[in-house]
Formats: sequence, structure tokens, C-alpha cells
Amino acid sequence: MATTYFSGPAERFAAENDILAVHRDHFGLWNNGASLPSLSAVNGLGQGDRRHRERWKETYG
Repeated sequence: MATTYFSGPAERFAAENDILAVHRDHFGLWNNGASLPSLSAVNGLGQGDRRHRERWKETYG
């Protein structure tokens, strides 16, 4: 788990080696009640789609 994002190579390594990489966005989901096993479906998918990144930039600069 990290309060930042993982690099692309780190996410690929985690996905290829059955390691659940929980970055800051996923930690927020987990903190709000999502079960940890449910987050495995998004493991290795990076920081989200283009719209998510745009919203993040608007919010946090």
C-alpha cells in the first residue's frame, strides 16, 4: 500500500506476481468500505482513465 501512485513497471510486476498494489485512489475506496479482495479487479490498471486524471488535476492542480 502507498499514499502515492506506483510506476507502470511496479504495477505490472505486482499484477504478474499476485501482489495487490493498493495506491492512493484504491486506498480511498478501501477506506470507504470496499473490500480488499474487490480491489484486486483494478490491480495493475494504473491511475485510472483520462477523465479520472483530468478530474484529479482540476482538484489538486
